Amino acid sequence: MPEERISLEMRMAALAATLDELGTLEETLTAVTHAALELIPAATAVSITLRRGSGRVESIGMASEIARNVVALQYSLNEGPCLDAAREVPLCQSPDIRVDTRWPVWGPAAHAAEGIVSILSIQLLSARGVHGALNIFGRRPNGFDSDDVAQASVLTVHAGIALRTTLLEEDLRAAITSRHLIGQAQGLLMERYQLDAESAFALLKRLSSTSNTKVVEIARRLVEERGAVVPTA
Repeated sequence: MPEERISLEMRMAALAATLDELGTLEETLTAVTHAALELIPAATAVSITLRRGSGRVESIGMASEIARNVVALQYSLNEGPCLDAAREVPLCQSPDIRVDTRWPVWGPAAHAAEGIVSILSIQLLSARGVHGALNIFGRRPNGFDSDDVAQASVLTVHAGIALRTTLLEEDLRAAITSRHLIGQAQGLLMERYQLDAESAFALLKRLSSTSNTKVVEIARRLVEERGAVVPTA
């Protein structure tokens, strides 16, 4: 096996071990962007774009001010490869954004602002209503070849795993918080109206149904406004 190939595999293994030790999503995705800068010679700047289920798009883990500026320009123009990859396109690659007709406004503007010429954006695997993309920017034409695409694709797998893990943890924390709030609200109703646990929960569900509000939000209001009178009829 060529020495260069062994070195690449060792660096990928070291990256995987590092990512496993990081605690937050931002730390993990920042490590991925820095790895892309190290592993892909033509990379000048790197970012990761996320799109939540609500449609809100955000960038995280940006490795330089150049990336921040280039991505912010896409948001302001609502045009660019990061947005395309985060929304629906598995791979956005351009050898020269100055003449790419897909982004007639953003391409020349990004070049004028930061000297960016080539771009490689690869979609992250979708996870629980969240989509994303790893975005790599270069300053020379035809900056990224098939080997770069392959390496970037491996990095997107790491980023996707981190994203899914973090979202699962967030869901678990939210579920625990919701259960605690509902339990508190049940206790308040039981004490105030001399109800058993089942009747108190039934009242919460009835209030949720009549007001078209989630049970946990009804519970939150009851806990925050302990003196409020709850209609029981």
